[in-house]
Amino acid sequence: MLFKYQAPDSYKSTCIVIAGQTYPVKSGVVEAKEDIYFALQPMGFTRYVEEPKVTAVVTTKS
Repeated sequence: MLFKYQAPDSYKSTCIVIAGQTYPVKSGVVEAKEDIYFALQPMGFTRYVEEPKVTAVVTTKS
């Protein structure tokens, strides 16, 4: 399972090191195979939730 975390807007670093493991920060999102939320939460990170894609439905009247 892949865990994703959203960095706070003020976070500018390109990577973060937790317990000797380096995690890249891409577009404000950190991905990890293990749950590292306990270490990221004090720095203002939140769990990343992907927003569902919105599709437009067009109907026509006859």
